[in-house]
Amino acid sequence: MAVRLSVVETVVSPSFRTFWLHCRGQDYLEVMTAAAGRTDAEDVGFAGSAVAVRTVTDAGSVRVTVEIWSRQPMVLSDEPRFEYAVEGELELPAGQWCIDESHDSGVQAGVSLPGGAGRYGVRVTAYNQQRVTDLIEEYAEDFVAAMAAVRALPAAEGERYRLQLWPVGRGR
Repeated sequence: MAVRLSVVETVVSPSFRTFWLHCRGQDYLEVMTAAAGRTDAEDVGFAGSAVAVRTVTDAGSVRVTVEIWSRQPMVLSDEPRFEYAVEGELELPAGQWCIDESHDSGVQAGVSLPGGAGRYGVRVTAYNQQRVTDLIEEYAEDFVAAMAAVRALPAAEGERYRLQLWPVGRGR
């Protein structure tokens, strides 16, 4: 049975409509660039120690929850409605993860993984993208008003992402 070991909730300001969960290492900028270049139809890309997530909102903030699990969690039938759930793998050799675009300095600096360094499965789940897209389109001619409307959404209705990580390739 999968057990959730930790949860971190943060707010990020995407950089050019993208944020990255990654492990800071010697070549992390190249790896982040590669992950952004590998984004697929669901706007998620994996490369080495980074996952790039494209967002609808560029000039605003999105909520991100990062969960660390003991093993791969199931997608439950009572899961809130989501646009997509994409899975891949990362190598996290420093035993921590970070999101540079976070408003939380602890998340920017790096959060330790309970399982330490190694290879991790990752599931990226996106919520409310269509709701935010529709709202922005309502204000097509007035970008400032569109961003104000997006920021005025209740947290549960705004654009948000959940990233679930679990160790892979280890004994259980």
